[in-house]
Parts: sequence; C-alpha cells; structure tokens
Amino acid sequence: MCVAAALALGWGLSGWRLLDPDEGRNAEVAREMALSHDYLVPHLDGLPYLDKPVVYFAAAAAAMTVLGPSEAAARLPAYLSTLAIIVLLVAFARRRWGRDAGWLAGLAFATMPLVLAYARETIFDAMLTFFITAAILALVEERPALAWAAMGLGAITKGPIALLLPLLAVLPWVVATGRSWRRLVSLPALAAFAVTALPWFVAVSLRHPDFPHYVFVRETLQRVTTRSFHRTAPFWYYFPIMLVGPFPWVVPALARLNRWRTAWDARRTNSAASDAVRLASWVLVPLVFLSLNQSKLPHYVLPLMPALALAAARTLAADAATTAWRWATGVLAAMGALLITLTRWMPAPLSLTPAEKAAIPPTVLVLGVVLLAAAALVAAGARWRRPDLAATGYAVCVLAIPFAGARLLAAVGDDRSSAPIVQATMAALAGGGDVLGVAAYPPSLPFYMGRTVPVATATGRELTSNYIADYADKYRQTPGSPLLSPDAWRDRLTTCTTHTVFIARPVDRDVIATLAVLPKLYDNGRYAAYGPC
Repeated sequence: MCVAAALALGWGLSGWRLLDPDEGRNAEVAREMALSHDYLVPHLDGLPYLDKPVVYFAAAAAAMTVLGPSEAAARLPAYLSTLAIIVLLVAFARRRWGRDAGWLAGLAFATMPLVLAYARETIFDAMLTFFITAAILALVEERPALAWAAMGLGAITKGPIALLLPLLAVLPWVVATGRSWRRLVSLPALAAFAVTALPWFVAVSLRHPDFPHYVFVRETLQRVTTRSFHRTAPFWYYFPIMLVGPFPWVVPALARLNRWRTAWDARRTNSAASDAVRLASWVLVPLVFLSLNQSKLPHYVLPLMPALALAAARTLAADAATTAWRWATGVLAAMGALLITLTRWMPAPLSLTPAEKAAIPPTVLVLGVVLLAAAALVAAGARWRRPDLAATGYAVCVLAIPFAGARLLAAVGDDRSSAPIVQATMAALAGGGDVLGVAAYPPSLPFYMGRTVPVATATGRELTSNYIADYADKYRQTPGSPLLSPDAWRDRLTTCTTHTVFIARPVDRDVIATLAVLPKLYDNGRYAAYGPC
C-alpha cells in the first residue's frame, strides 16, 4: 500500500500547468538558474530574487538540467521530499512500535489531502517539512548533530522557521518528561548547523550586503509580527485545516484524546505516555505559534502532518483498527453521501471557466462513491480486526484524488497559468518579436516563453518579489534591466521598431483603451494580450 500511495502522489506530475503565482514564479527562478549555472544567487527575470533561499531552486534547476524545463522537473523536488518523509516515518515508527506501525505511518502521511496537494506543487514546504521532520526525529533519538544539520539545510530552504519549529515541537516534551535540554544541543551540533547554513548565507551577503537586513527584518520579523504581507487571518484559521488536511487519518490520530490526563500523569515513567506527550507537543505548540503569527497560509501547517500520521499509526497498530472505527465510518459515509447529492444541486461558481464547471460533477461523483467504499472497508477492517483492510479504507479516498480529479486539475491549470496567453502570443510572433508587460507580469509567462520579459512598472511589484520591489529603483538603473519606466510602453507602441505584443491587466482601463488600437490576442479576465504592433 505504501508503494501504491507513493505512485499515486506522483501520478500525472506534469498533467496540469503551473499554477500562478507561486508555481510559475518558482519554476522560472529555477529555469534561469539552470540556464545561467549560477547556483548561488536565485534570479527572477534576470534580477536577484532573495525572497527565499536557494535549496529548492537548486534542486529544481538540477532536475531541469536533466529533464528539461518542464512542469514535472519543477515539481520533482517536492515529490521526492515527500517520499523521503515517508521513508523517515516508516523507519521511526517501526523502531518504536513495530512493523505494522511502520507501514501504517508511511501510508497515513502519504494519503493526507494536505500532503497530496503540496507533494505536487512547486513550492518549498514539502522540502522544508522533510528537514523539519528529520530534525525532530533526530532530536527525539538524541542525535543532535544530525538534527542541527537538518535544521541548517531547512534554513537555506525556507529560512529561520526550519530552526524554530523543531525546537518548539521537542523542547516542551523534553521539559515535561524531565529530560535534560542539553541532549538537544552540543558543540558538534552547532558546528553542523554552521557548516550547512552559514556558507551560502555569507556568500550571498558578500555579493548583496543588504541581504541580512532583508532576510531577518523584512522577511522574518515583519512577516511574523506585522500585517504588511496581507496574509492575516483569525486565530482559529488553522483549526479547520488541521481537521481537513489529515482527513480521514485525523480520526484515529485523535482517538485517544480522552486519555490525555492519564498520559500526562504517567509521562515521566511510561514510554507510551511519553510518546503521546511528544506527539501532542509536536502538534500543539507549533500550532499555537503559527496561529499567533500574523502571516497565515494553509501549507504552513504541513510540518505538523507527520506527527498526526505517527499518532494514527500508533493507535491503529495497537488496537487492530478497532478504536473510533464507528466515528471514521460515519464521517466517511456522510461525506460520501453529501458529495453524491451535491452533483444534483450544487451551483457552480460563476467565476469558473466552462471547462472547470464541466469537470466538477464527475469528479465529485467519483469521490463520493469512493468515500462510501472507504467507509465499508474501515468497518470491515474493524470487524475482522484487520488493520491492513481498515488502512486501505482510510487511504483510498485520498489515493483516488489524482485520478478522479485529473480533468479538473487540467482545467484549473489552464485557467490559473500563463500557458494559453503564451500560445496566443507566440503564434502572433511567429516571425519574431518582443513581449512587453504593461504594469503586468503573469508569473509563469517567462517560463513558458523560455525567456525573460521586460516590464514597464512604477514599483516592480508586478514581479511578486518583495526584494525586487524594495530595491526597484536600484535595479532599474542596471544596464539591461527588465524594469522599464512606467511610460516606456507608450514609446514602444508609438515607434514600434520591433514587432511587440503587450501584456496588460484588464482592470487598468486607461492602458487597455490605449492598446485597443491593436488586435486582442487573448483575455482571461486577469491578463490580456494585444498586438503585435
């Protein structure tokens, strides 16, 4: 089952287009890195992109060097990181609780909806979760040098959060169980962190002296303490995500919650109670921190999913899948029936494309039927005390998503990426020419075009990079800079020394009115292409 789950995670990895903004931007940074062979400083549109560290970009660039610049190559590091987490969890659970717990932990993690979503997306969080998981498990097993090396690699994957979350997850458990905090750190451990994290940071700081202030103040302190990144949400934002993200494994994971008092009282003398406190600490303490954080996105809680997978595996292996099986069966059956009935009365949102609207009913119907079958498998597994049968029921409803949702994912990819506008643009420029953004920069546009795209902009924020926007005036003066003056497009439209297609946003009505003298090539409501002049 673990092998089947791993294959399902990677099924159709290139079956849909890059989703803007994050996937398109990250894939383009990796493409430019592969092209330039500069594996030190990431670049976007030829400009330094220091909003995120280098490890994911370097891994995706290496994949593109071998496989070419494709969606699959861009997503491959996230997928491989997820497989690596599965291996870690299988090995750890098997050492702690036996063979059945091992494969159950791997299967549970691989078949959580949140894991499935981000194992197949060109963002950093699956790789970050691997390093955080490796660090936590190494700290638990008192291998601090390995743990701090993992935290160092995590830090140059997504920043200081890779150091903070493992310590928040483990330190409360250490204190609660009477262990010494000195087991978490040593001189070799600090040296391992320095060796893995500092060389890249120092090298980039020497090339860009403004980098330390940007990464520690702008990207870390302000992100956590202020609302300047426009990602604020209520304190309870993550609570529903923590129920849906690990569904349906959240049911066995929380099945023993009513025994928390007994586990707490025995935490210093009983290994099983200590395990329960450790898993609770892994989930609850980071969750409180993330809930207090002013910047919130769903994937920020991905590093908490391994703890829930371990908790579910521990419960199912210990009680032969009989604990809370009625709850699991009832929830699965109710959701299956709801999805099946939704196909008859659910109105499709008006903002969806016709292809998306057409793909939703069959996808929902198949998933509804699968959920009903999953409920039957969980009930049968509990009745016959067959953890493997029950685990199949828990897993199958998520395993089916890549297959049942393939058509819907393809439709969403066409709507959320720049591939269609590139096709229209390149067809119009078959004889050669330029593309110019007018206060507009669809993030995946340069990736699918295979070249950088100049932008007429006042602020540089169209590139979705806080670093580039903060230093836009500086980089505008660089020879060959893609950041053009805000009115540069008007000069190009007037003189038209080279055939040019202009990309603009339909909401910029004055710009659109001026460009309307040219043929409209494409308009999806977010971006429009006019030309060539």
